[in-house]
Amino acid sequence: MSSAAQDTGFEDQGFSGPIETLIPRIDIESFCTTGPMATAIQESAYDRRMARTSIAVAMGGTKRAVEIYEESATPHLLIVETNETGLEVFDELEGLAGVCDPDTKVIVCGPSNDVTLYRELKRQGVDEYIVSPAAPIQIIEAIATVFAEPGEAPMARTIGFVGVKGGAGASTLAHNAAWKISRVEEKEVMLVDMDVQFGTAGLDFNRESTRTVLDALTGADELDDVKLQRLLIEYDDYLSILAAPSSLEVETEFDENNVIDMIQTIRAATDYAVFDFPHIWSPWIQRSIMQMEEIVLVATPELASLRNLKAFHDLMMARRPNDNPPRIVLNHVGVPKRPEIAAEDVADIIGRDVDLIIPYDPTLFGEASNNGQMIEEVNVKHEAVANLTELCNTLTASRTSLKKAGRGKGADKRKGLDLGKFVSMLKKKKKKVKATPELADEA
Repeated sequence: MSSAAQDTGFEDQGFSGPIETLIPRIDIESFCTTGPMATAIQESAYDRRMARTSIAVAMGGTKRAVEIYEESATPHLLIVETNETGLEVFDELEGLAGVCDPDTKVIVCGPSNDVTLYRELKRQGVDEYIVSPAAPIQIIEAIATVFAEPGEAPMARTIGFVGVKGGAGASTLAHNAAWKISRVEEKEVMLVDMDVQFGTAGLDFNRESTRTVLDALTGADELDDVKLQRLLIEYDDYLSILAAPSSLEVETEFDENNVIDMIQTIRAATDYAVFDFPHIWSPWIQRSIMQMEEIVLVATPELASLRNLKAFHDLMMARRPNDNPPRIVLNHVGVPKRPEIAAEDVADIIGRDVDLIIPYDPTLFGEASNNGQMIEEVNVKHEAVANLTELCNTLTASRTSLKKAGRGKGADKRKGLDLGKFVSMLKKKKKKVKATPELADEA
């Protein structure tokens, strides 16, 4: 039995034994009412098992948490401390239930060492309860308990860039998007170059690697997180690259199931995964593209490209009825003396508006490519940079914006912390370490 279980007396806590693995890559925000608990959470961030986590600590308890999350999304894990005991705990948590996102895990810390309270909190949607004050290792064990079950760890958002015609510039946009997302979101982003014969990710970032995506797809050993990390090029603190080999003498057909397994391993190892797909339509590429949460179709304003765009768009709309429609990007717009199909005409044929137009500028893109730079590093004020930023913001679709968009659709659809019904019943009877700027003000 874990030390946390021994100290609290709760015999049915889910975690037991030493913590052997890293805590998943999660955001943790905590709101404390006492100094010792805030200190313990801060100290837990230094533990080696918390290396992948991001932790913010603020004071104010549940009341402050409710104020903040009225207008912002809750993190992967929320830790709140209460000074209440008994039924008053549920009264305090009732407000939190109204602002807590469905996929957020909740750990409550409080002074009560009551197993009945613990079990009722668990039954009503709280993921774990810790008796305060607690030691850092107890906090780590509680987090490990919450994320111990398969599927509990958050998975990366996958974004696939597909050129509907050779030379459409999808790879360049994919590389720049991965770089931009890593800087705006300040999260780990993995760029995966799936073009095993002609991939240019290594060139565009001026990096070379002896291990590539080919090793992930064909290696004798099963791909896991440890092996994946050995294959990556670490570009900076946030961006890593799984590059393609620089050789024509490589295998070009792969087992579809192995490719899906690779994508799942990647999803568990980062926050965002940007895939640069080659312009081929083999079964393993088709299957891979369909696994993406977001798909960006990159076309040029000419007839053959428009024909392919129509075919890609209609196919994906048919096969992915429950996903976001693919984003449509018109690239290389405004080539001198070249007859072009206008964006309005493209929209009429496809049946929806183009999401983004990238102007043709051979100087900007050529200089960036030849120097191993991103276009923003060459000219931060260029129109193409602003357009690409807009696309990235759409693709990442912050949880806060999704939450605000969903307000008014009915809180009864929430599947997370659900204490309202229980509180009403009671009333009838008797009733690492870093803080976001918003949280730091309260710390």
